Amino acid sequence: MKTLAVLTMTAALCASPAFAGMDSEHCDMNLQGDVNWQKGVLTLFTANDEHVVINGSGQMTVNNRSVSLSSEQQQWVNDYYHNIETAIPMTLEITYDALELAGNSINEAFGELLGEDNGIVTDLNGMFAGLRTEMDGHFYDADGEVRMNSEDFEEDGWISERWENKFEDQVENIIANSTGRLLIAIGKAMLSGDEDFDNFEQHMENWEEDFEQRVEAKSAAIEKRADALCEVLKKADYAELKMQKHIPGLENLNVLTINSDSDLKM
Repeated sequence: MKTLAVLTMTAALCASPAFAGMDSEHCDMNLQGDVNWQKGVLTLFTANDEHVVINGSGQMTVNNRSVSLSSEQQQWVNDYYHNIETAIPMTLEITYDALELAGNSINEAFGELLGEDNGIVTDLNGMFAGLRTEMDGHFYDADGEVRMNSEDFEEDGWISERWENKFEDQVENIIANSTGRLLIAIGKAMLSGDEDFDNFEQHMENWEEDFEQRVEAKSAAIEKRADALCEVLKKADYAELKMQKHIPGLENLNVLTINSDSDLKM
């Protein structure tokens, strides 16, 4: 039973809360159409197949036709662009930091249980490095500029769970292939005698409590930043509604919708 308890604890530690801040429930939103960001140019393809492009100077085209804007209309376009421009790097920073927290947490758990020089930590470090390289290649172009496209977003949330799912799948595979090493480590503790194993189990329980508190504190910080991101996206949604209402030709623009009790009024 003690062996089962330690294995259960190990599995629980691997279920890191680091991605909590990126949960789609954290910011209730809906995306319709396609969004593309590259080299500072925002491109939208609405659900009605309209093609809207806004550049860093605030110039806008709809279906490849330049749109003349009043000062008020230009302000809504600028606000919309600025908030999307702000949200993109915030999203990437949160995604990368959540991945790093999850990776460090799992490494610490296995390092404590098996020792820092065990093969699982080595395998995990290699996996994290490979995933980070893949993400860099996906999100940054050859000039180091951010790029995001429709596959990075999903209809019921701002950021796709693609990387979170990939991370979890690879961790699960490494753990599944390392069951023998886990059992050997626990067996060594048991062979040292019941008293030593009791001490080992108590040590792990004390460490687990401290570990969870530290991870939860770091995860809470990421969640706070996700709250800030949600506020930025609310402002973008508000500006989009103003554009839809006050700029002819954008009546069907409704790419971003956030359901909230925002104080912003139409």
